[in-house]
Amino acid sequence: MPIDLNVKIPSLERIDDFEDMAGRLGITGIAPSTKLDKPVVASRKGLVLYARADLKSKRIGSLRKELELLRRRSVIVAFPLAGVETSNWAAGDRRVDLLTLGENNIGSQLKDSKAHLAEQSGTALEIQFTAILQSTGLNRSRVLKGFREATRTALDAGMKIVLTSGASHPINMRAPMAMTYIGLMLGMNRADSREAVFNVPQRIVERNERKLSSEFVGPGVEIVKRGGNHEKD
Repeated sequence: MPIDLNVKIPSLERIDDFEDMAGRLGITGIAPSTKLDKPVVASRKGLVLYARADLKSKRIGSLRKELELLRRRSVIVAFPLAGVETSNWAAGDRRVDLLTLGENNIGSQLKDSKAHLAEQSGTALEIQFTAILQSTGLNRSRVLKGFREATRTALDAGMKIVLTSGASHPINMRAPMAMTYIGLMLGMNRADSREAVFNVPQRIVERNERKLSSEFVGPGVEIVKRGGNHEKD
């Protein structure tokens, strides 16, 4: 079930164009930047939309309040790799799914200590590859260098990686197999690249859908109805 966890749809009025492209590429789900009425929405054409929240506050106190407000409404919660203190907080908080590296913070570095924090909490590194597609010449070399360094640091620490398009136009979306080749270009082996495209996004979505359900109480604890199955987180 290939899912692109970051598609920057300007408004829901534009969803048809992205749906059509997703169908042609074999993508079954996306996490758009546009606000949704519910955490999970099935479109008319069968594409599944997962609510995504990108934390924007600059101070830890404000981030905690923002996260508390958005976590129960969102399947995906992300924070841009930026300041040392705030990024360390995000890397260590189990409620944050993704530390994001993309066109708006290409110069940010993923430190070893931050990657190890993220590995322990289950927070994944998100690499938005649109920055590669939209850059040329020396600038593209700079983007690739930054992405490769972050990829190597994450892999060395055992931190999970997610590849996303970050597409603000349907033409910037890519088929899952093409995304795996981008992973190879960033220094992953085939197994790690497939994990970053196919498996890690799906596991994050499935985990958070369970947590958003009325039966979820806490990690490893769910309300079980008579005759139902008990599935731990």
